[in-house]
Amino acid sequence: MRISTRFSGLLLVAALPLGADAAPPIDAIEPSINAELAEHTKHFSEKVYKIADNVYSAVGWNLANSVMIEAPEGLIIVDTGESAEQSRKVLAEFRKISDKPIKAIVYTHFHPDHINGVKGFVSEEQVKSGEVQIYAQETLLENVVTQGALVGPILGMRSGYSFGAALPDADKKDMNAGLGPLAHEGKSTFIAPTITFKDRLDTTIAGLPVQFLHVPSEAPDEIVLFLPQNKVLISAEVTQGPTLPNIHTLRGTKFRDPVVWVKSLDKLRDFQADYMVPLHGQPVSGKDKVEEVLRMTRDAIAYVHDQTVRWMNKGLTPDELVEQVKLPPYLAGYTPYLREYYGTVKHSVRQIYQGYLGWFQGDPVELDPTPPVEKARRLVALMGGRDKVLMAAGEAYLKGDYQWAAELAGYSIRIDHDDQLARQIKARSFRRLGYASMNINWRNWYLMSAMELEGKLDGDAALQLSQGMRDAFLSPDMLKNLPARIFLQNWVTRIDPEKSADLNLTLGFVFPDIQEQWALEVRRGVAQLHQGIPEGTRLKLTLDKTYLDTIISGENGLLKGALLGDVKVDGNLLDIKTFLGCFDFEEAPIALTLR
Repeated sequence: MRISTRFSGLLLVAALPLGADAAPPIDAIEPSINAELAEHTKHFSEKVYKIADNVYSAVGWNLANSVMIEAPEGLIIVDTGESAEQSRKVLAEFRKISDKPIKAIVYTHFHPDHINGVKGFVSEEQVKSGEVQIYAQETLLENVVTQGALVGPILGMRSGYSFGAALPDADKKDMNAGLGPLAHEGKSTFIAPTITFKDRLDTTIAGLPVQFLHVPSEAPDEIVLFLPQNKVLISAEVTQGPTLPNIHTLRGTKFRDPVVWVKSLDKLRDFQADYMVPLHGQPVSGKDKVEEVLRMTRDAIAYVHDQTVRWMNKGLTPDELVEQVKLPPYLAGYTPYLREYYGTVKHSVRQIYQGYLGWFQGDPVELDPTPPVEKARRLVALMGGRDKVLMAAGEAYLKGDYQWAAELAGYSIRIDHDDQLARQIKARSFRRLGYASMNINWRNWYLMSAMELEGKLDGDAALQLSQGMRDAFLSPDMLKNLPARIFLQNWVTRIDPEKSADLNLTLGFVFPDIQEQWALEVRRGVAQLHQGIPEGTRLKLTLDKTYLDTIISGENGLLKGALLGDVKVDGNLLDIKTFLGCFDFEEAPIALTLR
């Protein structure tokens, strides 16, 4: 008997044990939140905390805290939040404490929630005039532009899922972001650093001695500040506040080396600070408590790493490792600092395995596996066909075995993305898993994926989500700082091999205002960027870098500039059009779950 799909709003049908009438529509699953995660939200109530005699941490207005240090001759602002609008609110709170001029901004690392609100505190003119200096580690600017330019489309989409960007208000009620309050929408701004350093910088800012130290951890360019006069340590995200650190992030990042992170935590312990001010969550007071939090955090990260490697060397694979490696109770129960609100042991273990050994787990069947759709067809046939598979999935759902229900329904979706019954079983299962989750990243991925399966995150909605999140990683202000080299290098990963299969052509770029020349060569599906223009290149475009900035921002295009005279053309314009047509600049995928 074929299971009917005409009751598209129902999870189950009459053929299932409890009958179609026993299951309400998907929307009838009441939004809820894990009780411990809901309680965790209280950590991020809006409040300015005073630390020692001159340090103030604003918790709750942005995903990341902003810290004000009152120096003899002015103010130092450490990290600027995710938007100018929210940071103006923080500045208003700080102005209740001090009316001294802002003399310096510090970016502790390149992530958007720490840098995007800078214009809520200072203007570009103040920085250009030298009135305000911006401090950062020397690789910050490169990290900003390469992240947004190279993997911006997919990173924007995945970040939308990680942060629950499209969730309705009902699913956000009493929620937090694990390491801070929910992020707020607003304008992303950026001003490039004016003073950078590599490893360490001991200096005086506005009359106050400050020690900067590079401590790669959550980010490769992470820096902390130590104020020797009152032994205050501003620990950035070397500690992630009231949560187990995110050794790996589900949205996607380069490998975060736990060994390096542990070494950085030990460097923080060497300061023997009396006060610690993380950039997420509340400050920590007392030398013994600061040492305890740092020691427990480093031990938790070390434990996950060391035990993962130990069992890897015994031959366990990632699926086996996540069942074997668990924090001991004294670490897992260290509330709130090691609770799994943001990071989890399970997804950290998988990253560590991948970081050391890569994707291959040792079974040669993985070398050339049956393609996913074909595998699904064969498995469904072996299980007796679609109807039996969905019958089993429905039964698993009714028994509360939501993971298994989602896995079974997924086979039918691989075969037919429009299988509405399968999509609803998987969506309902994801909602149950999401509402039960204590980890906010997992919760958001479950619920955003449920929306996708329900058809609430298709087409324009998905693209709007991707673009909105991408702006956080590459805002118009950041685009102005994008070097021509980075912009053109980005084309190399956008080459369409089918459109360029028979093409051998080079296009030169001349930027008179910055005195740079570059060339892109296309060779039968491969693109290479050259510094300088090879002799004999017959196609050239001459344009100012300032005009290129308008192209990067989407205001103009190369062909439009050529036709209007803003771009000087050497060579055949039709050949240039053919060359440009070889590159694919499509935005992020419309779906992430339906694979």
